[in-house]
Formats: sequence, C-alpha cells, structure tokens
Amino acid sequence: MKVAGWSEAHYVDMMPHNPLGPICTAATVHFAAAVPNFSWLETRSSPAETHLGFDNADLFPVQPRLEGAVYPVPEGPGLGVEVNEELVRKQEFKFWNAPMLNRRDGSVTNW
Repeated sequence: MKVAGWSEAHYVDMMPHNPLGPICTAATVHFAAAVPNFSWLETRSSPAETHLGFDNADLFPVQPRLEGAVYPVPEGPGLGVEVNEELVRKQEFKFWNAPMLNRRDGSVTNW
C-alpha cells in the first residue's frame, strides 16, 4: 500500500505481474480494489501456463476466476479462496527446483 501511495503521488499506475496461485491472485484482486492507481494485472491464465497447475480446481475449489477480462472482487469474508485440506494431507512432499539459466561458463543466472 505504501508503494501504491508513492506511485500515485508521482502519477504512476500499479501493474502487478503474474501471481502464481489462487491465494496470491485473490490478494492482488483485493489490492486492486483498494488502490485508485491500479492499471492491469498480468495473469497466469495464458495457455502456456495452464498446465503448471497453479489454479488446480481440486486443490482450490473456490478461487478467483476470470469473467471475460475481469476478476470480480469476492463479496464474502476473507480472500475468497478455499483450500481442500483433505487433499493437501494426502499429498506427499516433492522437492522441486525452479529452472535455472546456465551460462556457457557454468555460472547460474537467477530469474
């Protein structure tokens, strides 16, 4: 909110990028509704990213869904996300590393 206020004072619009999951998307939707200088939300719903499972409907039965080009602000209490805790309990931990960009000299470049 502080960055949004500073940005508004300098006529800069807010444009959050790529929330990776329903909880972050819901928090961003609430943020967008709370600041006057919100511009766009770069979303993860492109066909190239849908296979990643960030919006798994079994794991998150209630979550923000695009209606055309708009995420509606939830009317109920909380963020508007429900988690299937039984499914979470059944899952096993899987170690995962994000892809790393390696240079020819062997050094690693972070995203």
